[in-house]
Formats: sequence, structure tokens, C-alpha cells
Amino acid sequence: MKTVYSVGQVNRYVKNMFTQDYVLRKVYVKGEVSNCKYHTSGHIYFSLKDESGAIACVMFAGERRTGLTFRMQEGQKVIVLGSVSVYERDGRYQLYARGILPDGEGDLYRRYE
Repeated sequence: MKTVYSVGQVNRYVKNMFTQDYVLRKVYVKGEVSNCKYHTSGHIYFSLKDESGAIACVMFAGERRTGLTFRMQEGQKVIVLGSVSVYERDGRYQLYARGILPDGEGDLYRRYE
């Protein structure tokens, strides 16, 4: 019989692959803020979007103290420094933000308004 893996084993394996990728350990991503939620824990959950896609993002409270000097808003363009990894529980990849810089008002948001 072929080897059968658990969901957790596969998610850990994929996370390990992301962790070993040099580019994904320190990447700058430019996009428009969407679904921005400031959690009571101090963490910030949001998505970055552009014309061709979206990526889930999180900035933990500890990173927020030094890596964010403004309050993010829906539709704002930002540049995020972070690493891409897998959240094992859900098996989804996301951008773990360490620093966020403003980059203007988002085009998608302007068109929506």
C-alpha cells in the first residue's frame, strides 16, 4: 500500500517548503488594503489586492508596535514587508507582515467610490 499522510503532515510539509524558499522569507508586496480588521488582541488581519488577485495577510501585535506607524484603512495602497508561510490549522498560505508603509490611495477603491 502507498504511504498515506495526515492533513497535518501535509500542511507541515508545505509550510516547511515555504520556509526554505529564500524569496518568500523576506518579500515586499504592494497592493490595496481590503477587509482590514483590527482585532482586540492587537493583531491586524487584512487582504492585499490588485487587478489580478489577493493575498491574506496578518500583522501580529508585537510586529505592529515597530512596523506600523499609521492606521490602515480600506482601499489604501501599501507596501508590506513580510514572509509568506502556511497557517497549518487551515492549510492556507498568507503574508506575515513585519512592516507596512503607505503608498497612496488605491485605484480599486477609487473606482468603487
